[in-house]
Amino acid sequence: MNNHQIGKIIQARRDYLHLTQKDVAEMAGITFKSISEIELGIRNPTVNTLNKVLAVLGLELVVQIKSMN
Repeated sequence: MNNHQIGKIIQARRDYLHLTQKDVAEMAGITFKSISEIELGIRNPTVNTLNKVLAVLGLELVVQIKSMN
């Protein structure tokens, strides 16, 4: 999954919950500019930041590590 896909998921969920970017930014403790850039796919958020945003939206980050063999 790339940054644009992540951004679209976040934006769709935020819209579904009738939240503004400002609302999400304040609740996640990040700047408005950060959430805007995350949704546009032009920012590569840290796992910590992504977890904060997803928690506000009632979503969870799940990582699966697979062997390359």
